[in-house]
Amino acid sequence: MKLAHAQLAGMNLLYKWHSMPYFFDAMQELGFESISFWGGPPHFDCDFKGYQDVGQIRQEAEHRGLKIVGFLATSTNYRYQVGITEPEHRERAFRYFSNGIHAAADMGSPSVGINTGWGYRDMDREEAFKRCADMLWRLCEVCEQNGVVLALESLKALETTIGVTLEDCRRMVKLIDHKSLRIMPDTGAITYNGERLEDWFATFGDQIVALHFVDGMHQAWGDGQAPLDDMMATLSRYAFRGPLMLETSSAKYMINPKEADRKAMAVLSRFIE
Repeated sequence: MKLAHAQLAGMNLLYKWHSMPYFFDAMQELGFESISFWGGPPHFDCDFKGYQDVGQIRQEAEHRGLKIVGFLATSTNYRYQVGITEPEHRERAFRYFSNGIHAAADMGSPSVGINTGWGYRDMDREEAFKRCADMLWRLCEVCEQNGVVLALESLKALETTIGVTLEDCRRMVKLIDHKSLRIMPDTGAITYNGERLEDWFATFGDQIVALHFVDGMHQAWGDGQAPLDDMMATLSRYAFRGPLMLETSSAKYMINPKEADRKAMAVLSRFIE
């Protein structure tokens, strides 16, 4: 089984040093049919008080025939953290991510990508884990009310103390136990952590709704060491038809992000029907 062309989704994270119209023009020029919208500045403004109107984003996408298949609420290394300790920060974080969910629904995105954030490294990991689960459950309730799902991804150990491994995510999903929670494996973290995409699909099956699909350390396909053929065989074996979001973000591509996406599309072309 080969990929449908529409499964490959470009992402504006790599284009954050360029204007938003430039990103949309690049997606159209390169032949993308789908995008995952990274909800961070300067392309999108969202905080715990509110979020900017999404009308321009929808208009830019519709004008170019692009479907918004995902929205990513920024968290790691940002102001708002899912697993944060202080009560006042937790409530602001909840309101921030809730606003991100509302924004995703307004854009027409079926999912909101999120990670576990981090806990303080000098404090108990288990307490941070429980705080994270509590926050994610509350956000799942907001998702249910807005007709979207929350797509949880793992991170590298350098980025978090909470959701690093497949087992961490399996445990988190079991603890939250909410019908609006889904899984979004990140192939960068999977490769870095020495895991296999096959094991993620064997564990979560149809709970997986999308992938952050990059070559190793968030490089364009062809520039890293991720086992692409093995990953594609897994996607075929499980007949996966969800979006593969090209979350390329290495700084070496920032000056000319379009060429990074062009290269990735060329490398992936042999797998597209």
